[in-house]
Amino acid sequence: MLRHILVLLTVCAQAAGCTILPELHLRQPMEAQIMLETQVNVSVMWQVNWQAQWQFPWSERSFGPVGYQEPSSIRVHEYPLDTEGHPMAHNVFNFHGTSTLMPITTGVYDLLFHNNDSETLLFNSEDELGSIFCTTRQISSGLKESAHIQTTSQKATRADSEPLTTEPVALMPDPLYVLYDRGQVISDKREDYELIDGRYVLHIHGELNPATYIYLFQVKLLNNEGRVVGSNGGGAITGVASGVDLQTFITSASTVSVPMDVYFDPLTNTLGARVVTFGLPDINPYEEARSTKADGSTHYLVLNITYNNSTWKNIRIDISEELCSLPLGGVINLELDVNDFPPEGGTSGGGFDALIDEWEEESGSATIVN
Repeated sequence: MLRHILVLLTVCAQAAGCTILPELHLRQPMEAQIMLETQVNVSVMWQVNWQAQWQFPWSERSFGPVGYQEPSSIRVHEYPLDTEGHPMAHNVFNFHGTSTLMPITTGVYDLLFHNNDSETLLFNSEDELGSIFCTTRQISSGLKESAHIQTTSQKATRADSEPLTTEPVALMPDPLYVLYDRGQVISDKREDYELIDGRYVLHIHGELNPATYIYLFQVKLLNNEGRVVGSNGGGAITGVASGVDLQTFITSASTVSVPMDVYFDPLTNTLGARVVTFGLPDINPYEEARSTKADGSTHYLVLNITYNNSTWKNIRIDISEELCSLPLGGVINLELDVNDFPPEGGTSGGGFDALIDEWEEESGSATIVN
């Protein structure tokens, strides 16, 4: 959870060499500076003891960060409200670093803040005053060869393979942080402001919350005996939401599969993976009452594993119960017995295909470790 204080600082005017304090009147235009201070608290977002559960030897230098990182830039959507509380306009301003200068008029506003420091996140609205949705680009046949998640172009070609899922495949989203501040009053009363260094300061308190959620998988391989040597093609998580409404935090009902990289630690015989998603479909994960809607959904972890004889298999594991119990993300521990999915001899395999409807399925038993 990211805690911050938004500070509106009115800019001083200079006249005849003297500092003149700004007059505050209803509907009086003024220029304001929004200052953003953030603090990351990962343990609140995941389980309190997630660090104790996450034992995989993750290298942040090689694989990237594990948890949430403070955003480097912010966008604010300003909606001035009429006397009945309806938005009259939609103005957008971008932060430079953690602050920005923006014109504002005393009155009542809805203010939407989100980070805009991502290349994967796509923002759109049905109309100027409508809800803003965030999604990521879906991977089509023309894109999969150049996608950064695609590590091999070979695919399972057995004609009798049953598709693992036919839902679209989407790029993994970068972390997204959102605050929707409804009914914020930009006051015309001096007593509502603090005078600091000749400036009237209006303090606005709120929280920027993640709207994308991190899941960490660590899969212990039992009875491996050196047979599994890695994962050339990575893996994927299926049945997750394709996007989110920034005003409500309600995720989309449509689902996608999100590929991820998978790493192997030979010393502990463990596969480790980190995936960022928009979470479970059609819920607000911060409202416990709505999160129960996801109980009937099905979610799989698909793993590509490679063997010491150059063959490979895709293993599908039902993680529906575990995922629905962690709507805000967290650590999921699994155990797989390699004896239940031994390598096939004599045929060299390819790797992981980003088009999930062409994956070849191999079933194997999985034990969920709480």
